[in-house]
Amino acid sequence: MNKINNQYNYKKFSDKSPLVIFIHGAGCDYTFWGMLNRYYFFKGYSTLAINLPGHGDNNDKGLSSIDEMALYVKKIVKKYSTKKNVLIGHSMGSLICLSIIINKLFNADKVVLIGVAFPMKVSKSLLELSKKDSSEAISNMINWSLSSDSKLRGSHLIGLNLPNFINTLMYKAENNLFSDLNSCDKYIVEDAALNKIENSILIIAGKLDIMTPLKSSYLLNSILKNSSLETIEHCGHFHLHEKPEDVRKLINKYIEN
Repeated sequence: MNKINNQYNYKKFSDKSPLVIFIHGAGCDYTFWGMLNRYYFFKGYSTLAINLPGHGDNNDKGLSSIDEMALYVKKIVKKYSTKKNVLIGHSMGSLICLSIIINKLFNADKVVLIGVAFPMKVSKSLLELSKKDSSEAISNMINWSLSSDSKLRGSHLIGLNLPNFINTLMYKAENNLFSDLNSCDKYIVEDAALNKIENSILIIAGKLDIMTPLKSSYLLNSILKNSSLETIEHCGHFHLHEKPEDVRKLINKYIEN
């Protein structure tokens, strides 16, 4: 059973298959997960990649907080939730994952946070620019997000120019960019709430990530009591497209153990 609409892309492998849930970051949409989505489906998982409101082809009004986005994800996941759910988020999506497990919105046996920082503070200059000129803000984010090697070579995937790909992806959600970044900037929970999380969590961090610096990942990992941290060399903020094989290997090792 496959169901693709403006809100999500769902692929059912079998009744007994675990479900992998993908949540994209600021300014992106579910096509960000295209490679991993196909990969895990053909490995025997059901997959669910979500378009948040105002992103991709989802024309619903954009949401203004991480907790609102988490509740939106819950409404979709409850249609397809299985006994074993794997929750994967990138950047803003990783904060949505935290909100889901803190508030216990649905069961998540394994959680993967890619490019996470907590708190995920956004510079005032970028917030102001995203409000005044989202196209320029996107250009700056791409420049800061990618490692020099990725900007020079485009991608480790043949035929894909990574800066152009990300620009095209984010342009579709440019009207929601300020709201996304502002939601990240304002999302705060007490360390005590983080420390109460029982879920198993894997944090994946790029060593050259400027948007969500490595030190922030180390800090979050030190607060969580059931987490592990893996780093990727020569990688900026778009881990999945800069170092796709490294990301797959780390996730496989984690969720299949």
